[in-house]
Amino acid sequence: MSKYKLGETSKEVTNKKNAITKSIMNKAELINSINSVEDIFPSLNIKRDFIAEASVHKWSDNDLSVISCSWNTAHAEHNTKPLKALKKAIENANKRLTNTESYGKSSQNISTDKATNKLSKENEELKKSLAEVYRAYMQLVERYREDQVIDNAIRKLILEQARILGKQRVEEVK
Repeated sequence: MSKYKLGETSKEVTNKKNAITKSIMNKAELINSINSVEDIFPSLNIKRDFIAEASVHKWSDNDLSVISCSWNTAHAEHNTKPLKALKKAIENANKRLTNTESYGKSSQNISTDKATNKLSKENEELKKSLAEVYRAYMQLVERYREDQVIDNAIRKLILEQARILGKQRVEEVK
């Protein structure tokens, strides 16, 4: 005989579900407290200065009382309101991060950005040029192969004709 009736959920499952919902709300509050790059929690893995929703779902830290959860669990029907708050917190934090980043740039950083952009454009041009050179090389290789096949066929034909005409001619053709 089973421990639970059909449709009944165990206390452990219910507790875990509630813990995830509470964690999502806690994550929203913590992300709302982020005003600059220095405020980002070390346990929150982000790329550059941008907070992604997926990394927030994977975020877990016992000291901050946040646990990781899957994307599907976070988007479950019972987590609709906490998820909406979390998404809004992420959006606001990303706006604050980009604003503080742009206000905090010095003229040296701006010139570095211009140099970076210039180098990036040059890199793209070099990639295109390299692709053209590679295509030309491959065409030459293919033509060389074709020429070699044609030369071999002609050589075979001449040798066959020389064999038919006599042994003396074969030595002269070689």
